[in-house]
Amino acid sequence: MKKMTWLVIGIVIIAICVIVAVSKKGSVDKLRQTVRIGAILPFTGPGATFAQYIRDGMDLAVQEINAKGDLLITVFYEDSKNQPKVGIAAYNKLLSMEKPPVTIVALSSVAKALAPLAEHSQSIQMYIAVAIPNVTDGRFRFRLYPDANGMAGVMAHYTAENLNTKKAAVLYINDEFGRASLDAYRNVFQKYAGTVIFSESYNLLQTDFRAQIAKLKDIMPQPDVIYLNGYGPSYGSIIKQLKEQGVTMILTADMTFGLPNTLQQIGEAGEGAFFVDGKMSQDFVQKFDAKYSKLATSYAGYAYDIVNILYAIARKTDRFTAEVIRKGMHEIRNYEGAMGNITMGPDGDANLEFVVKQIKNGQVVVVQE
Repeated sequence: MKKMTWLVIGIVIIAICVIVAVSKKGSVDKLRQTVRIGAILPFTGPGATFAQYIRDGMDLAVQEINAKGDLLITVFYEDSKNQPKVGIAAYNKLLSMEKPPVTIVALSSVAKALAPLAEHSQSIQMYIAVAIPNVTDGRFRFRLYPDANGMAGVMAHYTAENLNTKKAAVLYINDEFGRASLDAYRNVFQKYAGTVIFSESYNLLQTDFRAQIAKLKDIMPQPDVIYLNGYGPSYGSIIKQLKEQGVTMILTADMTFGLPNTLQQIGEAGEGAFFVDGKMSQDFVQKFDAKYSKLATSYAGYAYDIVNILYAIARKTDRFTAEVIRKGMHEIRNYEGAMGNITMGPDGDANLEFVVKQIKNGQVVVVQE
């Protein structure tokens, strides 16, 4: 009888311990759920490649942070389809249902549509893969990604100074990003006594570029260099058709050129081309490969840094609000991230580091840091 009594008591004690442990774990998890982040990315449509790399970078950061145990990051994803109206609907849905104090927004057309809503909603917007000028304000709108000068301007400077080019052609995608890149390239190139003697836009889903290439080949005198910017399936098609049509001018490009799917699509047509890229750390490259078994990209790196910067801000407070995020962003100085040294400027644009790369013998090599 006594043995039975002690057995019952033992079972009761074990049950109580289990209940207490579960209760404590639940309480801890509840306390850790302090950081809510929204993300509006183009998961479908021509910008889907960007979206996947951005999500990969964010998810890697979230996994690492949540494993530390001091905070719990939750990201709420929505698809913009790279359409401004769809992006607005997604933004309103996020704010009404999940109420994140900060939302990460990708691609220029969507960012331009959402920018006026930031102050009205009293929430922060963080931009990635957005290069148009004047989209940040340092109050509700911040960017951790190169603007048009950070890509087109860097390449214009490099080609003028290092490749001794004076006459340039620009092929640009017909949207906000493309037009901003054309202006940035032309303005910087002119500072080094260069002239853009030919510029032509193309459409996102265009497949035949023979007309534009014929115009380019008829220009006299011929340009020394071509600068290409854009994204989507048309981007790689232009590069291949330039090669097929016998264009021999030096080809330079933006960060889209370095995406693994772009390099795979263009094959030998990319040989000798130069492109601008972010300064990515080897540590991030290795961590990204270990998780996804694929090459990291700057898009993933910037996304990774955004989440980690938000985490660094959240660790200093028990109330993760728009005001706290704003103050924290302006305190980002010489932050060593996946994409090198980062300092947030007063206007909400980050000062970033860049490299120029070239395709040599089928390999990507850094030619200027």
